[in-house]
Amino acid sequence: MTVDLPLPVVVTRHQCPHCRRYTRARRDRVKQHMARCWQNPAARACKTCVHYEPADPDGPYPEHPGWPEGCAQDRDLANGLHVHCPSHTPTGVAR
Repeated sequence: MTVDLPLPVVVTRHQCPHCRRYTRARRDRVKQHMARCWQNPAARACKTCVHYEPADPDGPYPEHPGWPEGCAQDRDLANGLHVHCPSHTPTGVAR
């Protein structure tokens, strides 16, 4: 007997409900991601904070390289963004 058609396969995937981009087959991997997802309000991440200053690739002059990401609370972002920040103030909330 020969099979001429592909066989359908049902696969369970788990997806982050905050960013909708992160999907994995293993639920525990998605839970780990959710704890640090920048769009999860409970993670208190830099990109959801009023103190976050996004990078600006264009400087004031053509020879100026621009500015890296920053934090108005003087937290060092050189090694990456933070989650669970004690200074976190959600965007949309008065300072």
